[in-house]
Amino acid sequence: MNCLTARAVVYPVALATLKLDVFSSIKWTAITHHLVSVTMGSSNRTLIFATIFLYLLLHFPSQPEARGLKSPAKCPKLLSQVCKTSQNYAFCVRVLMSNPLTLLAPNTKGIVVNALDIVRKESMKTSKFFDGLANGRGTVPAFKPALKECASDFKKASGLMNLKVLEGDFATMDVNYALDDARSCETKLSMDEVNIKSIPAIIKNWKNFYGVANAAALTLENLQN
Repeated sequence: MNCLTARAVVYPVALATLKLDVFSSIKWTAITHHLVSVTMGSSNRTLIFATIFLYLLLHFPSQPEARGLKSPAKCPKLLSQVCKTSQNYAFCVRVLMSNPLTLLAPNTKGIVVNALDIVRKESMKTSKFFDGLANGRGTVPAFKPALKECASDFKKASGLMNLKVLEGDFATMDVNYALDDARSCETKLSMDEVNIKSIPAIIKNWKNFYGVANAAALTLENLQN
């Protein structure tokens, strides 16, 4: 789904949600009285009301969400501004579009914040992957020290994916420290001759996400200059 298609879906949902207050104020009292009269004396009355409440809770977004949905981002232009410096433009766009918050970003800086948050979560996911290996019963004991250090490295990398950390003239330099952390992990794995088949793909995937963060950092620098 591209941004324009997503916007066509988002607007009707927002409109329907914004009309919920009108529906509630005019119709809800009458509906409630009708249900009470129908179910009076029934042992299933509580269950029926609970079911209705649960249905409404699950099928209607909150009013803040509805207000936010009224102003989806001008996605093609904003995404291009962030992803144009990425080494993998298609991956950058795909990752950003995978998060619904991208549609709601009001400007380029909003896209940058969302990009950093996505990479931060991926870094934590990678850290937990190594932590799981380090604490796994089937893991070779000699591998565990390096795996624990890798878990720590990617946790540190996640802390760099933060607008407060990167806001300044050296955002790309700061975000590069995260790549240094990943390389540090690779060095430790090599030195300890850690041989686990799933690791190379995990690190390669993280580096793809890092490319998104680097593009976001460069965009941030350009916005501030």
